Amino acid sequence: MVCPQDLPSFDEQRSWWNAWVREFLGAPDAEALRRGDTAINLLQSLALSEPRILEVGCGNGWLCEKLIEFGPVTGVDLADEAIREAQHRVPRATFIAGDFCSVELPLSAFDVALTLETLSHVPDQPAFVSRFAAVLKPNGHLILLTQNRLVYSRRSDIAPQGAGQIRRWVTMAELQRMIRPHFDVVRAFTIQPRGHLGFLQVVNSRILNAALLRVMSPRRLEALKERAGLGQTLVVLARRRAAPST
Repeated sequence: MVCPQDLPSFDEQRSWWNAWVREFLGAPDAEALRRGDTAINLLQSLALSEPRILEVGCGNGWLCEKLIEFGPVTGVDLADEAIREAQHRVPRATFIAGDFCSVELPLSAFDVALTLETLSHVPDQPAFVSRFAAVLKPNGHLILLTQNRLVYSRRSDIAPQGAGQIRRWVTMAELQRMIRPHFDVVRAFTIQPRGHLGFLQVVNSRILNAALLRVMSPRRLEALKERAGLGQTLVVLARRRAAPST
């Protein structure tokens, strides 16, 4: 467990993310687009009319640009440089630079909240999830995607943790334990099988996969691994519980 005194300060975190934005956050790559498409598909499955949408960890607004077609959008991100770009990119949306757990947001106001690969970078993950419950309407939905520790801990191609960066990957079981005090889990699955260390060296080996591809399509093989929990990204769709009657 990470002690509060071991965590980078707010300014250190913002500085790191602004530097990351300058270096990496241009057009989203294929993996980011797949995560975004997964989130959009889940949003579409809810069949809501003009939902009020919140995205946390919105970066430069590339996903907000798609979300705005469904309803009013608010985006929040720690990196103020990314927020400035997002405001220019999606002028119809509302953007806020700051810590989601402390910025001013209306309570019980949003129909849907989304967050992609942000949970692992926050100092207090249960508080982060609880904050979503606070800002969502009763029966509102949370769409949360985050790194799967089962896979990320078995990859050797991950850049070292940077100064000012928080990195705490979770398992699906840990994620659902955080979510269940406030939400009912509607769907939980993984996407994008990756990894090549430990048992994943065998599961994702060229020899094994070549043999399996003789009897099934690449998409079916990928889907089997995703259902087995071997995708690098955890995906959860959850419904906020209605407040108990008094």
